[in-house]
Amino acid sequence: MKQVHGVTLATVLVTAAIARAQPVPDDPAGAGGGGSASPAPVDPVRSGAPTGDKPDVPIDPYLRTPPRPKAPPEPPRPPIDFPEVLRIPTGWLLPAAVLYSKTAIDTGGGFTSDQRVGLGDVAEFGVATTDQVREQNAPTDKPEQIQPYVTASFRLGVSENRLFDNQPGVTLGFRKSFERNHAGEKTRIAELTLVASKHLGSRVAVHVGGALWDASLQSTTPVMPGGELPPEVTLHGHGRANQVRVFGGFEAKPLPRSSILLDLSWAPEFCYQCVDEGDTINRIRLRPELAWGVRYEVASFMHLESGVRVPDIGNFNLLDAQIFGQVTFTSFALKRVVEELN
Repeated sequence: MKQVHGVTLATVLVTAAIARAQPVPDDPAGAGGGGSASPAPVDPVRSGAPTGDKPDVPIDPYLRTPPRPKAPPEPPRPPIDFPEVLRIPTGWLLPAAVLYSKTAIDTGGGFTSDQRVGLGDVAEFGVATTDQVREQNAPTDKPEQIQPYVTASFRLGVSENRLFDNQPGVTLGFRKSFERNHAGEKTRIAELTLVASKHLGSRVAVHVGGALWDASLQSTTPVMPGGELPPEVTLHGHGRANQVRVFGGFEAKPLPRSSILLDLSWAPEFCYQCVDEGDTINRIRLRPELAWGVRYEVASFMHLESGVRVPDIGNFNLLDAQIFGQVTFTSFALKRVVEELN
């Protein structure tokens, strides 16, 4: 009996040993020997295993090529200090290769457009139309806007705190119009400005500047009987006192995305039938303008502005006041292209 049990136990042990020595069913080589079978070849592309110098990124098993790793998100751009308050230039320039576009309308029928680009963080070039230039036939007539009046501008300067701490932003700007023929009169304007702008904390900024104006007026109707045109009248021909003006502006930011704006500017006015008296010029005059309003940041690239403008505060008349609205867009698209090229 003990022999039967011994034979049975020996048979079970031998059977178990043989079973363990059999090859794995999926082993294509069929090699025997416990644990010594060669594993099946692995497709590194389908399995997602690292392949040479390729980045170790998750691989979709159903794709034959690995996806490209995602580019890191672009860091947020700093806010832009605007080159204008409402009407006056500021001591701030657009950043290099940043595009700026402003379009405005008002209740007086005015329409303006301003397109600019920053140049190397030290300059700015732009082309614009303005509704500030006005005309009248006689001193008793109501002044009307001359539209469109196209100007080109170039400004250069130094950004705030660039040279030393607490240094204001300073810009030297020049604006000149193309010749305009209107109502039998030929006119031109030019303006040289020097302005300084300074932030007082994070919510307040002030702007102070001076302007040297020039303008010309000439009739296109020949004088009889010689057929020659009348002499040209210029602002610089009547002394510096008629050319130099001081302007300024103020900004306050009570909320993170909203600003209150105020500025005092100057604009030329032509009077065709007026008569000059000695050194006093009456046919070309500079009129003070007062404007106040708000700027709201809809998005980092879009701002809305609205407010009130009084064209001539020297002859204050609420009926002449205008409500205006304007939208400003800024774009870093060109700046990104320049950065990629560098």
